Amino acid sequence: GRERERTCERPCGVGGALEGRRAVAMGVIDIPLEGQRQLERATRLLDVQASAPSSSRRPVHKALEQLFGEARSRAQAQGALAAAVPLSGAGASRLLQDTKAQLLEREIGDFTIAAAAAGGPGAGALAGGADEAAAEDGAEGVAEFFGLRRERVLLNIVEEAHRDAMRSFERHSVEKIQSDWEASKAKILASLNPHRSAPAAAAAAVVAAAGASPSTRQAGAALGAGAEAPPQDAAIVSALRQPMSQALVLRVGQLSCESCPAYRGELMECWGIVSHLLEPTPRGALCGALRYLQARYAEELKSVVYRASDARLGGVPDAWSLVAAFGRVKFETAAFPSSPAHVWYAAYVAARAGFAHLLLELPDRAAPLSDQCPMLRNVCGLVARRLQATSASVGAGGLGGGTSGGGFAAAAGDGGRADLLRADLSEDSGIFHDVLVALLLGRPFAFGRLPEGTVEDWLWFRLHAVHIASGDNDQVAEFGQQLDALQQQALALPPSHYDPSPGGPAGVGSPGGGGMGSGAGGCVTQTLNFVKVLLLTSQLNGAIQQMRSQDRALRGPAVHMALVLRAAGAAGACGAVVGGAGAGGDMEGEAGAGALDVAGLLCDYASQFKCGHQLQYFKLLDLGDRVRALQQLLLDGGVGTNEELLGHIDGNGRHRSGLLEQSLQADGAGGEQAEFVDLCARAGRAALEGGQYREALRLLHLGRCHNEVLQVLCRCLRLPIWRDPAAASAEAANQLGQDVQRFFTIYERNLDRYALASAAWGVARGLFAARMFHALCERGQPEAALDVFDRERLLPLDGAAEQARSRQDGPAAAAAAEVEGELAGEYPRIVANYVQILRHAASQGAVASAALQSRVRQLQTFLAVHAHRLVLDQETTASLASLTLC
Repeated sequence: GRERERTCERPCGVGGALEGRRAVAMGVIDIPLEGQRQLERATRLLDVQASAPSSSRRPVHKALEQLFGEARSRAQAQGALAAAVPLSGAGASRLLQDTKAQLLEREIGDFTIAAAAAGGPGAGALAGGADEAAAEDGAEGVAEFFGLRRERVLLNIVEEAHRDAMRSFERHSVEKIQSDWEASKAKILASLNPHRSAPAAAAAAVVAAAGASPSTRQAGAALGAGAEAPPQDAAIVSALRQPMSQALVLRVGQLSCESCPAYRGELMECWGIVSHLLEPTPRGALCGALRYLQARYAEELKSVVYRASDARLGGVPDAWSLVAAFGRVKFETAAFPSSPAHVWYAAYVAARAGFAHLLLELPDRAAPLSDQCPMLRNVCGLVARRLQATSASVGAGGLGGGTSGGGFAAAAGDGGRADLLRADLSEDSGIFHDVLVALLLGRPFAFGRLPEGTVEDWLWFRLHAVHIASGDNDQVAEFGQQLDALQQQALALPPSHYDPSPGGPAGVGSPGGGGMGSGAGGCVTQTLNFVKVLLLTSQLNGAIQQMRSQDRALRGPAVHMALVLRAAGAAGACGAVVGGAGAGGDMEGEAGAGALDVAGLLCDYASQFKCGHQLQYFKLLDLGDRVRALQQLLLDGGVGTNEELLGHIDGNGRHRSGLLEQSLQADGAGGEQAEFVDLCARAGRAALEGGQYREALRLLHLGRCHNEVLQVLCRCLRLPIWRDPAAASAEAANQLGQDVQRFFTIYERNLDRYALASAAWGVARGLFAARMFHALCERGQPEAALDVFDRERLLPLDGAAEQARSRQDGPAAAAAAEVEGELAGEYPRIVANYVQILRHAASQGAVASAALQSRVRQLQTFLAVHAHRLVLDQETTASLASLTLC
């Protein structure tokens, strides 16, 4: 009976397990509890199969496949298309399954119990011929199955957490990008100066400018906005304020390279070129480029020789030992030189490395093979003289001793053009013989014929050709023409041409075949080889612009190089040469744009940093450039209203110095106070022209232009925004109104101290009183408005003004007439509000009838006298008529 009970429970147990798995897939049950329940049911299945006869045992796996097919057929939607595809077995189409069916298929596919069970009516055939040994390990297979199930559940949880994290990261990235864009857009809009073409446009300009210029607290935040300057820049600025020297250039170059780690190696090479270009004349700069190319070739030559295993140098090698060892490495021979071609190759290597003394000694060093090269002595002597003409010191690279000056010229011999022509026609000519003869004759040479020829070799050849064609004189026209042709040829190719190509020779390389940009980091996709070519061809402006456009990280080093070149006087010298040169490709108009605009580069670079950091960069500018840079800084992004930068102005108009004035005083050159005052005056006038009235008030006050401050106050008080309630209630208008009231109070207390013109002050006071009168009327305070009207005499109703003016002399009467004429434009609005106040008083009975009628008669008299210049609106006219009838 117990056996029959277990047999009857088998389908229910398997079905329960199946339902449990479906519930697990739906994620609605407790995993550990359901796992224990399924393990108990699976154990009962194993007990059943262990007690059944071996001949009737059938695999549980087949029964589960049948149950899976039935469950999938029930879960799938019924229809003609679904009925056309079989839903059971391994051939069922996954395209016709819904999400639950696909998940169920994966779960059942993993449920492979190797043990066999007793056969029954619904049991299938043996699946895959499972052996009897698998049945003995049934319990172990069940434990493994549920272990996999647990791992799968944990994996699903981890994957879901990963997806949630990625969605959160993406959402955060979008919000960050949007916030950065809003900040950048606000800065761009704040830097634009609005234009004024009419009163309405002026009102819009004030609102926009005031909106771009936040309150003092917000301006303080703008002052702190921006990136932190690299720590190396402070040391560079301090170093560049010292006298220029070679050690100083190397120090600045090292700091500049540290500020850009991604290009550190290549920047070191660029700074090496720059250190050779610090000459005051164009010819000196080209000679420095030649010295760099020759010294670089010599260093690469030593590197190749020292890496060789059989160099056989011994002791301290001289120039000939290095050249001979280099030849053995290149020709892979133990004896060098062993042929006339080897001798000419040694002569080319010595010339290319700048070993002038070795060229003089080469015919003796290479004997007896040199006897087979009859023109060797003449050619070597002429090349040595050419090297000496373009070298600041004898024996570039410090190798080889010998005579100098006149003794060197005597040792070089008296070879002339006839000897060169005979050498050109000699029978022992080879490729290295030909390149040396072409160099001396000033003829072009196809460097594609030269083995392992590089762009550096071509530049070395062409730079010597420029000197030869001009007779080593940069004042003749041929010098500029030859240099211009070289620059045009360098610009004719794209920058990628100078980068090493994979599997091919380097575009700009060394005798070992390496490229100039070998020091670049792994993250750099484009080298600085094109920048090096531009520097070597005296296209300093183009080189700096190429660095700035290639990568944003190179903007700092580009500015550092420009500052060093300007301090050494090289920027102006090379700019004079390339001033008339054109350009091609992407660099059109840049390389030939003349001398470097160092001030523009510095201001553009400093603008990305905080205002406090920008001041340290401006110390490197000349007085005129510094004034313009500081003026632009004061008008950019609301900085002109910041008290931390400009200093605090108290209620009596006294000023406490801020960062700007302290920075000027730190220079210690004297006259800092006058420079600060002049700067504020210039910036204040520029702000007034641009409609930045809040900045103009502060800057003109600090610039001691007090009468101009009154003009700004009058302009602000006449703005149409005060007549529009929506515009007047805006934050920008409120801030402007607060500033107007603040400076009016200051100037009212200091009339004599500031020596204000009486007419200008009278106009400003009248406009300010009218503004207060209108504001009180708009706020529904007629009593206070009437008090201001009577106290300030906004309308000359009693005729006292005319009587006083008749008793005054000519200048005083003219000033009073000027004040009245300036205020006449405010009369219509003042009359309208005054009539409304009288009407309100009449309706409330707040004023005696006799007093009210007196005011009305005075107003009518005033209007009759000024009828030719006043036009009242219809509502005011009707209200005045009703008051007359009261």
